[in-house]
Amino acid sequence: MLSFALLPLIAGLGYALPQDSCQTVTTQVIVPTRTATYSSTVVVTEHPTSAKDLGTFTQWTTLSSTKTLQTLTSYDSTCEHTDVISIPFATETVYANATRNANAPGPSTSAYSKRALGLNPRDGCTVTITSTTTYGQTHTYVPAGQTSTYWDYTAFTQATVTSTKSGGKAWAIATASATTPTKCGDVTVTPTVLTTTVTLDPRCSPSAMTSAYNGYGIDWLSDTPTSGATYQTNTTDSSACCQLCAEAEDCAASAWDIRTGACKLEFPVNYDSGEMNCGEGLLGYYNAGPNHPMSPGAGWYVAQICGNAQFGSAKPDDGT
Repeated sequence: MLSFALLPLIAGLGYALPQDSCQTVTTQVIVPTRTATYSSTVVVTEHPTSAKDLGTFTQWTTLSSTKTLQTLTSYDSTCEHTDVISIPFATETVYANATRNANAPGPSTSAYSKRALGLNPRDGCTVTITSTTTYGQTHTYVPAGQTSTYWDYTAFTQATVTSTKSGGKAWAIATASATTPTKCGDVTVTPTVLTTTVTLDPRCSPSAMTSAYNGYGIDWLSDTPTSGATYQTNTTDSSACCQLCAEAEDCAASAWDIRTGACKLEFPVNYDSGEMNCGEGLLGYYNAGPNHPMSPGAGWYVAQICGNAQFGSAKPDDGT
């Protein structure tokens, strides 16, 4: 007899178990605590026939003193004639102790997952909760017996003057050119055993550069956000651009655009003294779309040399 009495109790415990898939429907009733009464004013719109004068606008031009930070030299080749020229069979590029940038695209090794916990759900379970909240106020508007006029102008006038003032500082990188001798001749041979080795700074290896951030390509740059000068040229690849920065004094960062071949060297300075400080060289903006997101490696390639670079998201291209 006791065993038959325990059966309904065990069945009741089964229905009392937590149900993870139960659907909860919450109904909230809000009751205002008070009623507020406001006076309303009738607005009359007038359309003037004359133009509204907006005053005088002054356009200022600031004349700043310019300080040259340093001079970068570009080299051109001159011909030293010889009868036979030997061209290397192969060229090998060496990067010593190159390290992968932490922001470079690629799978993360720290990802993990965990098993979801919970009981097996029953179907068709719905819990309805109704709550009542006393909050806010109702609004009542009554005529105030007054009239306000809004002047709807369709034409405007404004005078413009131009003025100049002195102040501020600007920084620049000077350029110079030089020539180096190069062998040239009438006959070219290619020995199969001759190999040329090009050694570049390890910070200029492709794996050490940042060509994507948060999985998107870097679309555009803000040069020396605090203060400084930018040197611009064109190179064949990102490593050649980076090597120019590595060989220049206090070059904080380099950036190379795969779309145009443009190369930028960034030289930040202290805003008060104008001394180069190897600080923040540039701010790069990655393009996350959402309409047209940029693929990794489709924009700028950034190398951090004696300074650093920061990255942020560009404005969404869907108008938000």
